Amino acid sequence: MNHLKVVFAPGVVPGKWLGRFDERVNGWLAAAAQSDDPLAHVLAGRADLAILRLPGGWKGMDGHRIDEEAMRRLGLHRVVLYEEQAGVAAPKDHALEAVGENEMVRPEDLEDEMVLYSGVDPAMVRENLEVVAANVGVVVAPRPLLRSVNRRGVVHRSLVTGPGAHGTPDVSDAPDTPAASRIALVWKKSEDNEVIQQFVGICRGRRASSSR
Repeated sequence: MNHLKVVFAPGVVPGKWLGRFDERVNGWLAAAAQSDDPLAHVLAGRADLAILRLPGGWKGMDGHRIDEEAMRRLGLHRVVLYEEQAGVAAPKDHALEAVGENEMVRPEDLEDEMVLYSGVDPAMVRENLEVVAANVGVVVAPRPLLRSVNRRGVVHRSLVTGPGAHGTPDVSDAPDTPAASRIALVWKKSEDNEVIQQFVGICRGRRASSSR
């Protein structure tokens, strides 16, 4: 049995895609693992595909802003799958807890808050959530990431997002509207093949009976 190695970022839930791949592609199974830095595994040849978070205007991981120039330089393909909802995390019993799960926090609501971190680096989000849990400040990050790495004593809610990568995500300086982060598939052009293309098609919603 052959294995397609897929590494995904915290907050991504690829189970349905992995299951469909296993069902549809004869002789292959998806072998998946989570990592704070999925791209590093692809670049090092340890994984065939990365499902990662594009920072857009957010503060990302140094050296891993996957813009068009970086794509060409590193010899990568990129397919954007969807945009994420931004979120804000605060200490339990903060006024934020009164906001309903289906309601949105507006950036201006954070005007008087100490924003400890605004970005997409999982390690930084975890580190700063420890401080939030001690009843200090708030953290702004994609809500799926907050949900994935959340800890006891912290609540999180959805935050109004701006116009994609053209928004201003760093609310530590001003109550601007954060950009929406995006989840994308990334793989090496030199390693592109039919099996990878089948997985890409599954992630993009291609049915089993359709052709490329």
